[in-house]
Amino acid sequence: MKLTIQAGIVGLTQRKKELLDREYSNLQRFLRGDKAVPLYSANKQQALRYYKKVKLKEYPLSLRNDLINLRKAKAFWFLKIPVYGVRGGIKVPVKTHREFPQGKLCESKIVKRKDRYIAMLTFEFPAPPMRECSSILAIDLGERFAATAVLWQNGTVMKTLFLGREIRGVRRHYAWLRRRLQERGLTQVVKKVGRKERRVVDAILHRISKRIVSLAFASSSCIVLGDLTGIRQRANGKGKRFNRIVSNMPFYHLTKMVEYKAMLVGIPVITTSESYTSQTCHVCGCEGKRKTQGLFLCPHCGEYNADLNGAVNIAKKFERWLGYMPLHGAACEPALNQPMLEAPSERMG
Repeated sequence: MKLTIQAGIVGLTQRKKELLDREYSNLQRFLRGDKAVPLYSANKQQALRYYKKVKLKEYPLSLRNDLINLRKAKAFWFLKIPVYGVRGGIKVPVKTHREFPQGKLCESKIVKRKDRYIAMLTFEFPAPPMRECSSILAIDLGERFAATAVLWQNGTVMKTLFLGREIRGVRRHYAWLRRRLQERGLTQVVKKVGRKERRVVDAILHRISKRIVSLAFASSSCIVLGDLTGIRQRANGKGKRFNRIVSNMPFYHLTKMVEYKAMLVGIPVITTSESYTSQTCHVCGCEGKRKTQGLFLCPHCGEYNADLNGAVNIAKKFERWLGYMPLHGAACEPALNQPMLEAPSERMG
């Protein structure tokens, strides 16, 4: 399996910064037709290999795996980057917010963001074996809460987590801020605010995904995620407010975060259809409706939290699909993208 980790290039001396700036800018010139620029030969080969169609944008510096090297010296990591005119390349300090995995360093890239460089380091290492599952951790992705997690074991809800409610407040704050800035014609500041919003939301999503995977690991659970493919297309025709809500939901990003974090520790992740999970009562199986965004109303059983109702239905559908076979000792495949049967009518414990 492969994993790409971002590492900031920090503490550059003036000489190393000039050499890296020259190599990066000469790559852009080379891709736009200036074949006489001084550029390291392997970097030219990588550019011709990856960037066959060149558009008007900057391209990362692609580094061949046999020419780069990552070493730790005392408390710092140093990355060797091949550049023109310097035998052996330059060694630059890199900093990341997580540990580098024990594996082979593969072809990587250097990207430039404003006046700083970021190394996108790709590692290859054996995938850990899939763990045995004795329970289900069902995740309902929604707008009110980014994720509602239900730990389901032997027909009983053992634990419930409501995660990511603050994302709505973040979205509202930055939407209001952008409107005020647009009224004043501050276009560049609007772009800066948009980047800040993405960073804030990403930080929240990382915390949510980490908590989900930690709970699954501690409870020996497989993770079952609702598949929301095509939800934006289905939202068309349901009003501007609903379209805005759906477009602001970070479904895909959160799903990918959960998948790669779970993969690193050998936890199976299964996606399953969410059809009718928000319209069916988890207790009696009858069709109900959402009284409000956060409240589900069953004509027979009364009111329930809508996100909790959806998460329990996802757990029941997956359990039913397994044919009520115990998960303990059974191998859970990581991609059972099959339509589920209707939820059974057992009462939630």
